Amino acid sequence: MALHSRLKKNAYVLSQIASVFGLIWVGLVIASGMIANIGLAAVIKLSVKDPEQAMTVWLTINTVVEGLGGGNEVVGGLWVLLLSIAALKSKALPKALNSFGLFIGLVGVCTVYPADVLTEIFGLGQIMWFIWLGIIMLMKRPNQASLITEARNIPPIESR
Repeated sequence: MALHSRLKKNAYVLSQIASVFGLIWVGLVIASGMIANIGLAAVIKLSVKDPEQAMTVWLTINTVVEGLGGGNEVVGGLWVLLLSIAALKSKALPKALNSFGLFIGLVGVCTVYPADVLTEIFGLGQIMWFIWLGIIMLMKRPNQASLITEARNIPPIESR
């Protein structure tokens, strides 16, 4: 939401679409993790009685987990890609970060092809992108007055 706030002035629609994909992605990642946690507990319990059945159940659970957010990063890739395009358009973030984001986003979208190397590149690249983005966001904070004015939808004093 903080990124949307920074980008919306000059790239409102792209920023809004990117935010939708970001929120969907967060939901998928959380759901995937919750299914994995609950599924693992059920498999451990079942493995005491029937190890073969437990393995079958785990394969099923793992397929659902991978489908939601583990083995395919299309939604996360679209989020990074759209966000990077919006940031390039709005010039709110450094061009080098946005270019790296375009690359990482494209790799994420390409994970629709089942190659582990693409998922690994996306995952590691996104960690680097998040760290870089976090540093930029902390270094270039919008001033408090503009945030309060935006929140209240009050035009700045200069334009009154």
